[in-house]
Amino acid sequence: MPRTKNNRSVIRQAVRLKLAILCLLYAFTVRAELAVDEIYSPRVNAGDFEIGVVGAFLDSPGSDIDNLRADQWEVGYGISDRLSAELNFNAIKSPGGAYSLEEYEIELIGNFFQGDDAAAGMLLELSKERGESAGGVTTGALYERQVCDHYRFLTNLLVSRSLGEDDETLELSGSFQAAYTQSETFQPVLEYYGARNNHLLGPAILSEFRMGSGLLELQAGVAFGLNSESDDVIYRWELGLEF
Repeated sequence: MPRTKNNRSVIRQAVRLKLAILCLLYAFTVRAELAVDEIYSPRVNAGDFEIGVVGAFLDSPGSDIDNLRADQWEVGYGISDRLSAELNFNAIKSPGGAYSLEEYEIELIGNFFQGDDAAAGMLLELSKERGESAGGVTTGALYERQVCDHYRFLTNLLVSRSLGEDDETLELSGSFQAAYTQSETFQPVLEYYGARNNHLLGPAILSEFRMGSGLLELQAGVAFGLNSESDDVIYRWELGLEF
């Protein structure tokens, strides 16, 4: 049975949500590179094993990177209810170029707390370019909040630093996802990705299907640039199988 929330609880949740949004908007005023791929949840389950692929396609006519395709192959495992680890292989297909493996990543998600209504954690990602000494590190806060039974809000605030390059830069970025969660099979979502001079907003769909002892997870979305300096359109999709 759905739980009834009193007015004070709803007000407290609304205040926390506004604070999270203000922090997110602050990050967007700083120089950053933007990646529209997946928005991380801080929830971690011990023993979960997951394989999947995340893809993104940039449609930005007239730009130097029009029709750029990026795919990320993932293998992850829940070490405990506080920590999960994931190994990623990133491949890129540039216009007129070959499809090639470009980068390796190790991702760690640490969970501070997780309950029925909220969860918070931290992401640490280490990356290395294939055949190069250059790489990078990304870290940041992950926060999830369930509001009024059927609405979930997910926020990522990340900072990245390139390593081993002549121009090592500090970059901030953020993302925000609002989902209607009454059904696990089909959840309509609104997503926002942002960095300085690059803001995108668009709809997405989240779906889950039981396959024997496993869980098939599907995501698909499109994000549209909100100003003249943003990427025009980015299509994203994700397919994962969890055991």
